[in-house]
Amino acid sequence: MYLKPAPTIIDLDQREDGPIITSMLKRLTGTVELPLLLVGGKPVGTVEEVKALAASGELKQMISEAGGVVDGAKKKGRRK
Repeated sequence: MYLKPAPTIIDLDQREDGPIITSMLKRLTGTVELPLLLVGGKPVGTVEEVKALAASGELKQMISEAGGVVDGAKKKGRRK
């Protein structure tokens, strides 16, 4: 998906404070399963659940309801 604003990706295994952020995520979301997708500040689910939501179109709807623009960052093709 081309999202606007662009998503923020945090690689916890690449950060010194990764364990601290993981602990905070567990406290806030109730899960430590990674990767973790947050839409509108709320966890979406497991990888399988995210794939199912994307396939059904529900993920796009969730992103739109959270204020994101789906397909908003596509580069326009050149005119010939």
